Amino acid sequence: MDGHGSPPGAARTAIRNLSCTDPSLWARTYAGFVADIRQAFRRHMPSFDPVHGWRGCKHRVLLRNPYADIGLTTFQGMALVWIAEREDRDFRIRCEWIDLSGDVRRWLDGIAPAFDAISSRLGCAIGAPPADERPWLEAA
Repeated sequence: MDGHGSPPGAARTAIRNLSCTDPSLWARTYAGFVADIRQAFRRHMPSFDPVHGWRGCKHRVLLRNPYADIGLTTFQGMALVWIAEREDRDFRIRCEWIDLSGDVRRWLDGIAPAFDAISSRLGCAIGAPPADERPWLEAA
């Protein structure tokens, strides 16, 4: 993470506006979106298991498999869904014995179309906003 609010690592991303006309409904909308993400990705990518974790204080990890995390970063009604190589302690320990980065990158490239399709079905636009439009990610 570069400290400028960008998604974790070399994450593949999709963005969705979660703003509600009634701000009191935002928490319910957010919780529903988290549940939808977990359900949709588990249905189409069964190697992922639900987890409750964070990458720093900005990026919430929702699902994990042996190679990658799927997570959510939010700020001011916007939500960035991402998939990126794991960086947790257990994964780093495994990488001390075997260099998995090449395998992980190839796997992530291979599932990119599935990530895009699932994200689109969740109402997300594929990709992230340009770097100059990302300040909302910094405070997430």
